[in-house]
Amino acid sequence: MPSGFEESVQRPLPREPLREQQQAPDPPIYRDLLARWADAGRTLPGRRDPEWSRLTSSPVWPSTSSGLY
Repeated sequence: MPSGFEESVQRPLPREPLREQQQAPDPPIYRDLLARWADAGRTLPGRRDPEWSRLTSSPVWPSTSSGLY
């Protein structure tokens, strides 16, 4: 390849496969807090938010048959 025409796209180096890491159990204070939040119907870290899923699965604009037009 002539000088000045080197490839400009940076390609990442191949990585080693990620090893599964063992997660330490949550300390009791966090388990209790998560249980309180779950009982109150709050969204919990690392779990899907059902309300957000419902909202994002709806069309952005209401259809003409929705009665809003």
